[in-house]
Amino acid sequence: MPPVRTYRVKEIFGPTLQGEGLHAGMPCLFVRLSGCNAWDGRAETRAASACPYCDTDFRGGEALTLADISARLAALRPPANGLGCVLTGGEPLLQADAELLAALGSAFAWVDIETNGTRTCPPRPANVFISCSPKRLDGEPVIVEPDWWKVLIPDQQVFLPHALASGKPVFVQPTCPDGGPSGERYQANVRACLDLCFAHGCRISLQQHKYLAIP
Repeated sequence: MPPVRTYRVKEIFGPTLQGEGLHAGMPCLFVRLSGCNAWDGRAETRAASACPYCDTDFRGGEALTLADISARLAALRPPANGLGCVLTGGEPLLQADAELLAALGSAFAWVDIETNGTRTCPPRPANVFISCSPKRLDGEPVIVEPDWWKVLIPDQQVFLPHALASGKPVFVQPTCPDGGPSGERYQANVRACLDLCFAHGCRISLQQHKYLAIP
């Protein structure tokens, strides 16, 4: 009998709100998978990584089966109708397979996969969506076909023409400094996003969870 598949999971938490993208403001639970191909997660390598603004701890974690993940989600689940789930990382498509996506899709009204776009997505139910925040990685081009783009401004603005040409919704999101959504640099990034919205019809994504100070 083959061994039971496990996933390296950093954390499972909620209920909270999705702070970004098409489902911003909607109640959800989060599954954060460990590992990333854009940064190894160590403080000393952060500045030289593909995303030096990353605010997430995705190192370590524990090996969980799909049954373990489902049980932990069930224990956190509130009674809200339309509850969603966010599958994030790190880079979740380093681990996510069709079985995990099918299970999440059947348990939740909607599921957002937050990816840097350098990995293909396994087959997924119709209510499982791909949100791509593209990153420049040496030898690893952006290949995913997302349901919408989330382009960080100014750090990943090089991807904006490709996103706009795709015909998919494009969110522009101001890069947020470590101190949170405040300060002169952040306000300058917000103004740059507003200019892009007025010029190209983009939508703005403001990381609502940071403004609300929730996980």
